[in-house]
Amino acid sequence: MSGPKLLLTWRELPGGGVILAGGNSEEYETGTWRTWRPVFQPDNCTGCLTCWVFCPEGAIFLGEETRPDGKTRRIVKGIDYFHCKGCGLCVRECPVNKKGKRRALLFEKEEM
Repeated sequence: MSGPKLLLTWRELPGGGVILAGGNSEEYETGTWRTWRPVFQPDNCTGCLTCWVFCPEGAIFLGEETRPDGKTRRIVKGIDYFHCKGCGLCVRECPVNKKGKRRALLFEKEEM
């Protein structure tokens, strides 16, 4: 059994945007690219998973909850800032945010 794999930062990636192997995005920390970041507000989330559908990086963590009728359903648990690039698609496409009364996802300036 081998030890943990060290991940490359974006500064250590090959120049020119060369992708050496397909399906390897989980091997690189790309969250340092952000200047803005989404902030999840669980109390306002309806669990529609629209943010998860639109996230191009799969940076939305999902979990499960048991409803009162005993069935389970998928819910948003948080955001993976290790991979989130701060594109804002989740914030823009959130139906709760579009209605304007509450916000399930805030979009805040990244603190350096």
